[in-house]
Amino acid sequence: MKWIAMCAALLSATATSAYANQAGDDYDVIFAPSPQAQRAEQGVLIGLERYINKTIAVGAFGTVLVREGNEDWQQAEVPTSVLLTALHYIDANTIWASGHDGVLIKSTDGGQSWQRMMDGYQLLEMELDWLQQREDYLTEALENADDEEQAYEYEYLLDELSFLVQAASIQQEVGPTKPFLDVFFIDNQHGFAIGAYGTMLETTDGGSNWSMVNERLENPTAFHLNKMITNERGDLFIIGEAGQLFRSEDSGANWDLLDSPYHGSLFGGLFDQQERLWVYGLRGSVFVSDDNGDSFRQIDANTRYNLNSGTVMADGTVVLAGHSGTMVFFDPQTLQPQRYEHSSNVPLSDVLQDAGNQMIMVGRSGLMQFIYPATAR
Repeated sequence: MKWIAMCAALLSATATSAYANQAGDDYDVIFAPSPQAQRAEQGVLIGLERYINKTIAVGAFGTVLVREGNEDWQQAEVPTSVLLTALHYIDANTIWASGHDGVLIKSTDGGQSWQRMMDGYQLLEMELDWLQQREDYLTEALENADDEEQAYEYEYLLDELSFLVQAASIQQEVGPTKPFLDVFFIDNQHGFAIGAYGTMLETTDGGSNWSMVNERLENPTAFHLNKMITNERGDLFIIGEAGQLFRSEDSGANWDLLDSPYHGSLFGGLFDQQERLWVYGLRGSVFVSDDNGDSFRQIDANTRYNLNSGTVMADGTVVLAGHSGTMVFFDPQTLQPQRYEHSSNVPLSDVLQDAGNQMIMVGRSGLMQFIYPATAR
């Protein structure tokens, strides 16, 4: 999970408790509408996305901010107050956002209004069903194993599954808390949502129905899944905790576990204009692949701060942003880094290029801007 999302979750949880005390015992953050705020632009924001001339930011208390061109930001009406973590545009009107407590929301009017399409209670039931089916499958496979090596593998998988079953039982008592950390759609109908503890859902009907497909990934210890991206030819990639990297060349039906260059958490990834795959994460770790993830080389980022997000500027410059206001700009030809620090010194959770050499970021202090020095380009 992104460290910035964890920090924001703590802030959100504290304030949510205050709202709950005011609203009474019936308050549920999943179903409570996002409160309208006079200074929503200064609140905790996590995700940032743009489609043509429309920019959207999401964050704590279900906040969704929408900006057309260079106009003022407007807060949308949202039917949940959970911490929202990521955005995905399908087209100018259709947008998805993922959030904590198992929430997925969708807009069909360009972000002005939103509908809740998944919540944590549905996710809990779905997970229990999946765990039972998985246990039945592995038990039968163990009974029919052809040799000791195969039997040992199924025993190992059953042992790992038992921990997930125990956790799910506890979760039933506590209630929904599991976050989705990203949502990604191949087209208007076919999409995925990924998140904590190896959670992966798939829909083939535009989000009306979802199914749990955790078993498609070789992830028995249920590491967090942080980010899903694609390249120009449509291959899908999942980037996660403990250096987990997965690739699918058939629209998510099958996934290969890639040989990761790093065993610490990776928080994000992107493809640059040369179709090189970049992954990044803890302690300023940055790796680039020239062969679609088959191999990687480490790139010096000139920082030891966690890197949470990235974008590609119009001229091909790769920009990574992270803790303590850190922003690293990589020359598209030499990959040499230029490091800057935003004056706020707060963790940055997402970044985009705005007009010209102006960058727009979101984080603990809300919406922020940074002018990339013209002499550096």
